[in-house]
Amino acid sequence: MTWAVALICFGLALIVTVLVLNRRHQSTYLAMAEYWVYTPGDKLPDDDDVVTRMIRDNPYRRRGVSPIGTAEGLIFSDVRLHVALALRAKNPHIFRPDQFEDGIQPAAEIVEALKTAKALVKIRYVSDIPLKDKRHLQFLLHASDTIAELTQAQVIYDVKADRLFSRQELQAILRDNFDVTGSELQTSTIWKQGPVIGRAETRGLNKIGLQDLCTGDMDLDQRVLATHIVNEAIRTLWANTDVPESMDVQAFDDTFRLQFEKMKDKPTMVKILRVQEL
Repeated sequence: MTWAVALICFGLALIVTVLVLNRRHQSTYLAMAEYWVYTPGDKLPDDDDVVTRMIRDNPYRRRGVSPIGTAEGLIFSDVRLHVALALRAKNPHIFRPDQFEDGIQPAAEIVEALKTAKALVKIRYVSDIPLKDKRHLQFLLHASDTIAELTQAQVIYDVKADRLFSRQELQAILRDNFDVTGSELQTSTIWKQGPVIGRAETRGLNKIGLQDLCTGDMDLDQRVLATHIVNEAIRTLWANTDVPESMDVQAFDDTFRLQFEKMKDKPTMVKILRVQEL
């Protein structure tokens, strides 16, 4: 009887310990970046070919230095990286041009490439551990280009920033920018227009573990000002990888104060106030 009680107590203690450890390791942090490469074929490229092209034969080298170095190369074996093939036959809805945001108007050649694509390669990086840098973004954009090269793909979609690229556009970005981790290449600000009013929203901040931003309802004549102010805020947030309670930004020779209200599992609400000088 004593042994039975002891075993039960040990089992209960073990359960409690596991529950405590699991709770301790639960994190509210989540960084996610994802690209879709629409391919005319229906197979993934060979892993060795991808590694060779990204590192040894990277066409975007400068003075012999590859934009994918040792630090980025380690992501190949990172469990947070996921690469998968989605076939058009099983997922026809993700190949339609109308799946994209209203602000995206694909060029005729992109629409045609989407029509003929048989599959897409999903390249995703997800981390619930706070990231120390943005090397995963450097890796993902070059991986997208490499997979496009090896599969003759002509369309690449940045899921989180909601940006659609032709292969030529992506090549130009990589040629012109040795470092592609900056906010101007990784995020976007859109204007969501309603019947009378609209709001400015960001896309892509969750690539570094931040919630995207959303302003309150604003009049149409405030569109340019609101999107400009939000873009300026993104620069600061991207550098600091944190959202403060408020910040001041300069825009059109004026000062504006942004007040942030973090929302659980929703975009961070932004209130824009003009700072009155005394």
